Amino acid sequence: MAILISLHGVVDGIFFEVLDPKAYAVCADGNGVTALYKPCGVQSVPNIDGRVDRKSIVRAPYDSKRRCYILPDGQTFFLLNRLDTPTSGLLVGCFDETIAEAIRWCFFNREVHKIYCALTRYQKIQEAGEFYDILTKQREQGHLRVAPGRCDEAVARYGVERELEMGGIPLLRLRLEPVTGRTHQLRVQCALRKIPIIGDKIYGDFTLNRKLWAVLPEKRLYLQSCAIKFSYKFHAKTYLFSAKIPCEF
Repeated sequence: MAILISLHGVVDGIFFEVLDPKAYAVCADGNGVTALYKPCGVQSVPNIDGRVDRKSIVRAPYDSKRRCYILPDGQTFFLLNRLDTPTSGLLVGCFDETIAEAIRWCFFNREVHKIYCALTRYQKIQEAGEFYDILTKQREQGHLRVAPGRCDEAVARYGVERELEMGGIPLLRLRLEPVTGRTHQLRVQCALRKIPIIGDKIYGDFTLNRKLWAVLPEKRLYLQSCAIKFSYKFHAKTYLFSAKIPCEF
């Protein structure tokens, strides 16, 4: 039987001293597994080892081999999932390497339930369904881009939450549940179906974005990770971890 975790576990105070000022801890369990809110424009992890990257959610040196941050007191913080820099929402991490490997196993085996919200261009689509694509990653002038190809299977379920208008422009708000976790997956899958996510500077409708900047509250990518849930094993017990935040748009 799974043990339901308290949402008010204790996390060492030194950790909050190196957290991005706009980020915050949503909840933590008794084993130190922590859900963080990542603002849009903040990196999940830095690109370079051995220095403190001010654009990263945790402003501490990052060890890419162990896949963890090294905190000022010598503790380690293992970030267990990533979000694109323009995407806001939930990240999960922990301070114990054994727990980190157990949760990574959950991600690898698609045993993590994730929910995203997205604001997209309007298109008449079914109320609910599944996106299925084969995608490939490539480099264009040094930048990573994703397109249809023969490499990675990408699967996501979707549901139309509501139709709305902003400045007379019809839009959709979608609930997206990725089954796989491919690079730029949701952004590309929406764009392929002619419902690009608002504010997407790579795969989006640039003309529509410009029109909406006059009426939307922020010039951002309107994609957010809103909920995450999984079970992990530690010391022969199974723990259920979940976190949820309201959609920002």
